[in-house]
Amino acid sequence: MATVALNLSRPAAELGEIPGLLTDAGLELRLGPGSRSTPVAEVIESLQGCSAAIAGQELYSADVFDACPELKLVVRFGVGFDAVDVVAATERGVLVATIPGTNEWGVADHAVGMMLDLAHGISRHDRAMRRGEWNAQRGVDMWRATLGIVGLGRIGRSVALRGLGFEMRVIAFEPFPVMAFVEEHGIELTTMDAVFAESDFITLHLPAMAETVKVVDASLLARMKPGAFLVNTARGNLVDEDALYEALRAGRIGGAGIDAWTTEPLLEPRWAELDNVVITPHSGANTNGTWSASCTMAAEIVLQVLRGEQPLQLLNPEAWARRRT
Repeated sequence: MATVALNLSRPAAELGEIPGLLTDAGLELRLGPGSRSTPVAEVIESLQGCSAAIAGQELYSADVFDACPELKLVVRFGVGFDAVDVVAATERGVLVATIPGTNEWGVADHAVGMMLDLAHGISRHDRAMRRGEWNAQRGVDMWRATLGIVGLGRIGRSVALRGLGFEMRVIAFEPFPVMAFVEEHGIELTTMDAVFAESDFITLHLPAMAETVKVVDASLLARMKPGAFLVNTARGNLVDEDALYEALRAGRIGGAGIDAWTTEPLLEPRWAELDNVVITPHSGANTNGTWSASCTMAAEIVLQVLRGEQPLQLLNPEAWARRRT
């Protein structure tokens, strides 16, 4: 009987369709840790004897693959794969997949929700009223404001559609745009510098890779309008967090909504001391709909591979010919 590691740091009752789909196929399940901070030795221990892993944020390095010779497949429970060394996996015949198309609506809703919260001071007013204060501070309009999107992939395009519902001017930086979408919806493609200089609301949707680490640095933040807002629901390491903190503390920008952090879980108290930020625990994709769709796709990819079928969602299809058997 093949064993599948479910490293999602959740009890079985919260894993949706995954347990049923896999156990019905005669597979054994093992629950394990799925945090970015999980030590490599603990990750290796959780994977011993497993043929496949549905992975959270834990790191998959060459050392992990070498120490787990039975591991054939890693399915990242999400669309980001910066926690997996895909090159090392490919060299060792380990298949790597993500679950695209399962979370864009949830993350897009979260990003726009953060913008609305920042614009109207919803969280700020809520905190004040809980302290017994009645002090309505004036907000700003999202309607017909300029929305800047950095990264126009599935999630970025979903945010663009929501922005158009507010009759916003939508501008975007995207190296590889889907031109049919851009032309149909009147999106203005421009440079990163222009997005930061012209936008009232900026939302980040780039993947995490070497060239995007701290791409939003002090110089780029300095281009923002004094009252503009930055939202990050993508990856924490896209932003120089120290530079962003200083810009917020000094009031050089209007505020920020942060759902993704360089270190997760977040342990720094300094962000809670700022009144012009909305902070959430990387929860943008944590909705009933996205969770159900993600669970189903992740389980189906595992079943396909164990049946000897090549999934369309593989990041390294070239590894199929050399895959571990």
